[in-house]
Amino acid sequence: MTDFVLATAEPTTMLSHLALYGLAAIVEDSGLNGVRLSWTAGMTPRPVLSAPDATPETVGEIVRRHAARHDTPESWPSRQISEGEQRALMSPRISGISSSEGWRSLQDRRHHVLNRLTDARALLDLRLIAALGEPSYWSKNRKGDRLQDDGASRLEMQPRNQGSEFVGNRIRPLAAAIAARTAVAVSDGLLGRSARDEIGKDRPDSRTPTGFAAPGPTDNAVAWCALWGISQFPIAQRTNGFAITSGHLGRGTSGYFYVPVWDGRWRTARHRSIVASEQLSQFASTGLSSDSTGRVSDDDVSSGEAARQWLVKRGVTAVVRFPVHRFGSDSAPERRAMLGALLKTGRR
Repeated sequence: MTDFVLATAEPTTMLSHLALYGLAAIVEDSGLNGVRLSWTAGMTPRPVLSAPDATPETVGEIVRRHAARHDTPESWPSRQISEGEQRALMSPRISGISSSEGWRSLQDRRHHVLNRLTDARALLDLRLIAALGEPSYWSKNRKGDRLQDDGASRLEMQPRNQGSEFVGNRIRPLAAAIAARTAVAVSDGLLGRSARDEIGKDRPDSRTPTGFAAPGPTDNAVAWCALWGISQFPIAQRTNGFAITSGHLGRGTSGYFYVPVWDGRWRTARHRSIVASEQLSQFASTGLSSDSTGRVSDDDVSSGEAARQWLVKRGVTAVVRFPVHRFGSDSAPERRAMLGALLKTGRR
């Protein structure tokens, strides 16, 4: 096995975890065999992608080609809600659609994209789109006002000021930036040998992390992989209220994100199953009130212990929990995953 280590990725930063998940998903989707995810041992663990052929040149070229494929006029990120406007068709949160005709057009165009991706067997693309969610035409408040954002993943934290949206303002520019790099430049960014924030122009207040880390210059290859890491967190839509997002505790846009840390090398499918498990969610809520997590209060200590034991048997050594804070104005708030805290399972 060849190890590809994201050497500057801190485990207390949500961006580091998402970058590993997205990188593994992209590399595996390319056809590379034997892809595994793990963490280095020691006091400063780092995320690791492993595969027999995971050389820097191979991984860099796979990620570059992946971005280039999404930087074409025919790709789904390039599709617009309607002709003559820039809003991306596949963004889960967009400014309001007022008419029934507008909603029918939106759904017809989205279904056309999904059908094309299904015919092409583009599993990772479909997985990301499904995990991001969609504008909610079905959710309304007591006044009958439509709550469009209720169908979106809580991991989609692109601020909505001045009409910004996730696909048009993050996926599209990042795809162009990575497609313009060499394979070596892509792998250097992922390995931590260099850091280039093309879309953020290396500004000290760059929003390239898109809520997964504090504002600041962020290598665009790391950011690209992190956004695709959302694909590994499925959501469940509800007729009333926000969609339930794997890896999130809390009501609405508040609460906490959580991810596992483990011993050994995991397949991506194993990781997805653990992330979506009730046991991980239950253990992540340890010590939190029901008001802050949105979970029903559970006074049964044995059920929490059962969840811990379940995780230990599957190699989970700890859960990292990230509080979600809001910044900026009420009309266009910016959400951000703060530094995480480790909850150890007791596995050695």
